[in-house]
Amino acid sequence: MVVLIGVVGALFWQVNELREEAEKHVIRAVSHHLNNSLTVTMNRRYLDPDTREQIVDEELQRCAWVIQTILPTLKVGLPELLNIKRHPYRGQWEQPEEKWWQQQPPTVH
Repeated sequence: MVVLIGVVGALFWQVNELREEAEKHVIRAVSHHLNNSLTVTMNRRYLDPDTREQIVDEELQRCAWVIQTILPTLKVGLPELLNIKRHPYRGQWEQPEEKWWQQQPPTVH
């Protein structure tokens, strides 16, 4: 009985460790994309005046994309944990080449 309790405890501990690692990965990805977008937006005065508005719009859309796509994965459940990679490749959440917001414009509440 003690061995069974030990095994269940070890499994529970391992699941929590995986969940923490997955949450840290999501937070790093969100931080990366938001920091890059906001840096461009904050330094917009240095951009070419002809393309400034388009670039800032794209960066703001990137912020919305991060919030709609990556941030919801912060709540990691057991099914996701069973499929998690220990060291996911860096470009896992790169923006798609096509502009996703042109297909589905974000809704503003």
